[in-house]
Amino acid sequence: MDLAGNTISRIGIETPHPHAPMLHHVRIRDLDGKKLVSLTFDDGPSADTTPELLDILHQKSATVTFFMLGSRAANNPNIVERAEREGHVVASHTMYHQNFAKISAAATNDDIAESKAVFNDIIRHVPSLTRPPYGNITNTVRDAVGTPIILWSVDTLDWKIKNPDSISEITHEQVYDGAIILMHDIYETSVEAAARLIDELRAEDYEFVTVPELAKYRGVDLKNGAVYYSFRP
Repeated sequence: MDLAGNTISRIGIETPHPHAPMLHHVRIRDLDGKKLVSLTFDDGPSADTTPELLDILHQKSATVTFFMLGSRAANNPNIVERAEREGHVVASHTMYHQNFAKISAAATNDDIAESKAVFNDIIRHVPSLTRPPYGNITNTVRDAVGTPIILWSVDTLDWKIKNPDSISEITHEQVYDGAIILMHDIYETSVEAAARLIDELRAEDYEFVTVPELAKYRGVDLKNGAVYYSFRP
């Protein structure tokens, strides 16, 4: 069983539990013999670029994990709902993208609590995963989020270089079976690069799964407060 109560096999996800939230209900896929990676997107949703990305993911039957900002989610609730409805995981990137290493414990708690309220209002549950801004983790963060903390093992630097060719090259240099790839869905160049990467990596026998799926396929029981960078075989 996965975090939402779905039954998982080694080659795909079977019929979802009737009371499971939609975020872990994805298309049945044959993953036998495939290398697995998770594409993750931070800082959205954006009304300008995230719908285009969702269109691409739907066309390519790829599922990803969105680490959304509560402040952006509040302004784009329909995009948040669509992402979850289409089988992607809606996770938290907190409320305002604050650097928790530089603010007080009270301010940290307030930010995280506000983000939980926003997501709960939109999708009727609190996200099951969190990625703190800048990857900065304190004991206050661990206690306040109350979820597994997901970082990354492949940094595409898409926010900095904004060039699909370079983003693809950097990803290919770092990617491996079980990697978590960091991208940002607020840039058009990142959306273009993601479309290319899905095709290019599939040609190399990679398949794209959400972070909870990747953990389950690798036999990892995600723990609240624990930090994860990848899930190697």
